Amino acid sequence: MTLDDIISMGQTPVVAEKKNPLGEPGETVKHNVKRLRESVGLSYAELARKLDSLGRPIPVLGLSRIEKGERRVDADDLVALAIALDASPIALLMPETVEESEPASLMGKPITAREMWNWLRGDQLPDALEGNALAFVVRSRPRWTINLEMPAPTIEVDGRELK
Repeated sequence: MTLDDIISMGQTPVVAEKKNPLGEPGETVKHNVKRLRESVGLSYAELARKLDSLGRPIPVLGLSRIEKGERRVDADDLVALAIALDASPIALLMPETVEESEPASLMGKPITAREMWNWLRGDQLPDALEGNALAFVVRSRPRWTINLEMPAPTIEVDGRELK
């Protein structure tokens, strides 16, 4: 029996609810994929070819489903899409905003666009999230970007500096 048969009999088809629908980050990614694809003037077919050349093929139907929120984007997809769209992965994860004070949301927690940007970069833990701010930065950033060394204290005795 087809969907048309069910509807013609006056019955309403039962559509299964998604067990795990897209959350805020997934909705942001789907919006940004479409926005960035359109801003660089790529068709689905052109983007699919670029992704294929990167070794991460996503067919035209898959790209369409991503933009409709019907297909999730995993970490490998996210990086390949960012490269193919000439953008940073952060550009796919960051809600589109114009002003840094615009409201954003991080898993339901209200924050500003600036706080979201700082969080994505690993620069600062938003006030809306609980945790140790220093530990957040240390865990979020490459070691070479963090200098936790304290200068050795110096003491002056009789005009000489002791270390």
